[in-house]
Amino acid sequence: MSRSEKISRRMLNALNSIGQKLSSILDLDDLLRSLLDLSIENVRAERGMVFLRDEATGDMRLGCARGMDRESLDGVSSFSRSVIKQVAEGHTLLKVDVGSDPALSSFKSLVIHEIKSILCVPMRTHGRTVGVIYLDTRKAAQLFTDKERTFVESFASQAAIAIENARLFGDMRSENTRLKRDITGRSRFEHLIGATPVMQKLCESVSGVLNSDCNVLIVGESGTGKELVAKAIHYNGPRQKKKFVAIDCGALPENLLEAELFGCVRGAFTGADRDRVGLIEEARGGTVFLDEITNTSPALQARLLRVLQEREVRRIGENMPRQVDIRVVAATNADIKALMQEGKFRSDLYYRLNVVTIEVPTLRSRRDDLPLLVDHFLKKYAGDPPVPKRLGPGVIEALQRYDWPGNVRELENVMQRLLVLTPGIVISLDSLPEGLRTAAGLAPRNANGDGNGHKTGEHVMIEDALRRFAGDKAKAARFIGWNRQKLYRKMKGYGIPADYGQGV
Repeated sequence: MSRSEKISRRMLNALNSIGQKLSSILDLDDLLRSLLDLSIENVRAERGMVFLRDEATGDMRLGCARGMDRESLDGVSSFSRSVIKQVAEGHTLLKVDVGSDPALSSFKSLVIHEIKSILCVPMRTHGRTVGVIYLDTRKAAQLFTDKERTFVESFASQAAIAIENARLFGDMRSENTRLKRDITGRSRFEHLIGATPVMQKLCESVSGVLNSDCNVLIVGESGTGKELVAKAIHYNGPRQKKKFVAIDCGALPENLLEAELFGCVRGAFTGADRDRVGLIEEARGGTVFLDEITNTSPALQARLLRVLQEREVRRIGENMPRQVDIRVVAATNADIKALMQEGKFRSDLYYRLNVVTIEVPTLRSRRDDLPLLVDHFLKKYAGDPPVPKRLGPGVIEALQRYDWPGNVRELENVMQRLLVLTPGIVISLDSLPEGLRTAAGLAPRNANGDGNGHKTGEHVMIEDALRRFAGDKAKAARFIGWNRQKLYRKMKGYGIPADYGQGV
């Protein structure tokens, strides 16, 4: 095989692999360096440059160079400006022997640097030039010929497509970054999942109170995520580096709740064997979240009113008040105005709390958010190591037809149950609790079902929690997100035996 044939074979083999190499590089700067290195390597050039068309001005700008110092680069760039326009219109420039071309003798840089041969090829795609490849050599034994010209022209066509792809990828990446930054700027509330208008309104309401210290009252049904809203207010506001202290006002008897909130001094009551700091005092500089505040007694409400008015607490058994710097966020799922009319909740406390009211929407009012929420819970409860599961046909539609009386908390428990109990990777319609199936208008499951009859999703959720914790009601209630009193009421309402789950 002659030397010429060997060169042709080598170039052909190179072209076959170059396309794959270039198409795998999506960073534009990396791509330019790679295509220039491949050009120089395969035509035995000494030096080279790549010019790219500026989309805004249409001018050709230097994108990458190899084998040139600053002086050489300036000189060649000066020469290039006189031929780039011609080449950019789609005409390859090949100067086999620069010394024999009188038109090039005026370019001192070519003479000084003893350039023997030049090859300049346009990179074109879809009828337009996206850039130009410039190559040269100072070795008389390696002058460029038509073989090198054909190779670089073929190479340039692949390079043009790769450049367009890299630019598109860069544009998409920039747009994605911009959108993420935009979303983060508007809504820094990653746990408030949803894109429906009511959720956008909720995020706007939260954003509106971030930079103030005003008291906030969060209202909404049980399970809607009121504590998540309170945390969003705290962790995105100026107090984010201080403590967030959450207190469930319905979880403890009156006397214990008072001690938890305000603290006590040694000997204040039986069992007070030491001084204790209350949770309100512990939150100094941060946020106190009073969940289910309507479950407090009038006497305790009076003490809370003083905290809001004077920003001070007095430990049980102590006369000296202590100043506290806190933000107060309260929440309730009750009709607080009805309780005021019945004399069960102080109106002055309500008006102190109700500087701003934020209403958390029910899940049934934002059914279009269900796919996002389901995807979140599928990932959250995938296990360790994760076992990815997906919903089968019709499941998301069935979930959207259900009214979700327990809201997002009920959905979370249903999804957790489905992930644990469903064999395989597909959660089908047959996997759904019978009560949810019935409410969604699906036919009853056959005799091989799970035996839940026409129980509601909430009913099944309670039984699952009791079985999970072997009948321990405190743990089951905490798992569901309720206090024990509410769990007892629900068990009684559904006819669930008091010893359900024990011995399981």
